[in-house]
Amino acid sequence: MLTIVYRSEASHAMASAELAELCLVSARNNRALGITGFLLHQDGLFLQVLEGERRVLEPLFERIRRDDRHRNVEVLLHEDSTTKPNFAFWSMNLGPLDDEEFHTRVLRGVTTKEEFAAKTHDPDFALDILMRAYMEACVMSDVDPATHDLTCGAIPAWILPTYMGGMVEA
Repeated sequence: MLTIVYRSEASHAMASAELAELCLVSARNNRALGITGFLLHQDGLFLQVLEGERRVLEPLFERIRRDDRHRNVEVLLHEDSTTKPNFAFWSMNLGPLDDEEFHTRVLRGVTTKEEFAAKTHDPDFALDILMRAYMEACVMSDVDPATHDLTCGAIPAWILPTYMGGMVEA
């Protein structure tokens, strides 16, 4: 299994609905590919972790790298592992976009965009923030993040009714 963690800058301001659609489309595509992960967006910066088979994940990441919705893609971690994925419950999730408390709990004291931007160059900090966001989203969804035998690749339920008018099928 390959794990990739990267940070990038949004190329334009993205509304919550656009981020939710990005997450939904990514979740569907990732589920079909056997990819899991988590995305964090804060003040125009993205942190993302992706996990999956190298033969599938590397071509996917190259497409992500070329996506014009972001720029200055910086790979923080590119690591093979024989362990189970750490972010396995969702094929992709980014947490509730309209819950400011979520970000406060996850960022724990990182209060400015500049501080967040500076600290996210550190792979350990980035992975820690992503893990906290993932675990917080699990708690909010009543999922035990310590359970590793869950079905992998769920699509976050909050996206459908909140941002898609409940009209799209998972």
